[in-house]
Order: sequence, then structure tokens, then C-alpha cells
Amino acid sequence: MESTCIITFANQKGGVGKTTLCALFASYLVSRGHSVTVFDTDPQQSIVKKRTADTATYAGVPLPYNIYPFSMSNEPALIALIENLHNSAAVDFALFDSAGSLNDQALLALFANTDYLLTPFHYDNLTVPSTAIFVAMIVELRRSIGNAMKTVHYVIPNLEEQGVGTKEEKELWKLVNKKLSEHVRIAPTVYKRQTLRRFSTISGMDDQMLVVSPAFDHIYNDIFGIPNTEEE
Repeated sequence: MESTCIITFANQKGGVGKTTLCALFASYLVSRGHSVTVFDTDPQQSIVKKRTADTATYAGVPLPYNIYPFSMSNEPALIALIENLHNSAAVDFALFDSAGSLNDQALLALFANTDYLLTPFHYDNLTVPSTAIFVAMIVELRRSIGNAMKTVHYVIPNLEEQGVGTKEEKELWKLVNKKLSEHVRIAPTVYKRQTLRRFSTISGMDDQMLVVSPAFDHIYNDIFGIPNTEEE
């Protein structure tokens, strides 16, 4: 790749699976032969802590990708990092895991300068309105910046239970997707599986990849200009 592709996992609603999907997407990209760096901007430092625990568990196993903590309280430092990434081919992909809030002003700069913004969400009465507000905020940010903002925004229906939902609920979910698709791209659903409760930043993730591959393949194809079929 000519320059690093920046991908950010974000939603103002917590508990939607941002950190898990970020770590799994890093593993997915490595499995596709790409070099990856992850920046953990969440004050809870979940991915950093997970890597520390995994390093003790898998002592001596080579690290598939690097993970760095990064504070969103320093906007100039963030801008400098983004410029360096976009002007470098040192790694193929830089993934940013963000907090489940919009408290840091630097987040807007990250959203405006990321190549792909991935927003996991659930079909429930709390998450859908919160996600809609987040999408509207990105739309307004794009409107204020103009054509200089090249961010491609995806929402990912995440941890949905296959086969669950009444006819009325399923029709409502279709309506949610239709409304969201006016402003964002919709990734294939990641269905709820027990295996997704476990993820590693070092070991292989074959079982988990079977669950997330439909969504990840779709986004990956989009990044590289590969047409997606309806089945995907």
C-alpha cells in the first residue's frame, strides 16, 4: 500500500463491541498478509491491558501486531500522528479504538481524517437512537468540512441473535437500516456467538473469524475496490 490506511472504531454508545471488533479486525488483516498497528485511545485501555495479559499467557509467541496507548487529550499530537501515517507506508493499516463517549475534542479530528469509520451497534431501544445521533454528528462534521473529508462511514449490526425477533421487529430493523443507509454504508450482520466473548491479541482466532468474516470481507473488499455480491 502506498500509505497507511486509517480505520477507527467508534460510537458514542458503549458496550456495542468496538474493542472486540477492533482486535478481531487487526487479526483479520494480519491473516490477509498486512502489517497492522493498533492505537488504544480509550481511557480504560482495554486492548493494551488485554495485550499485557496475553503476553504473559503466550510467552515467547511473536506479536502479530503492535499496540500503543494514545491519549486523545492532545489534538496537535493526534494531527501529527495522522499526517505521519498518511505520508508513510511503514504499516498497511492503523486501527484506532475509541471510547464510548464524545468527551475528547480530538475525536472530531480523528473522525474527519480517518479513512474508514466503523460503528458497531445493536437493534435495541437505547443503541439505535444513540447511534442515529452519532451518525448525524458525522454527517454534520462532513457538511462543515466539505469535500476535504474523505471518511467512508460503515455501521456494523453487531452481536445480533440469528432467528430472534418478531415480524414487526424485523420490519423495524429493516427501516432502521434504510434510514441509516441514507448516510452510511451497512455491513453484513455479525451474529452473536459465545466464541466472541473470548478474543486474543496474540493467538489465532479461527473460530471468531468464521463469525466476523462476512462483515470484514465486505469492508475489506470495499477498501481494495473489489465488488461485493449481494450474498456477502
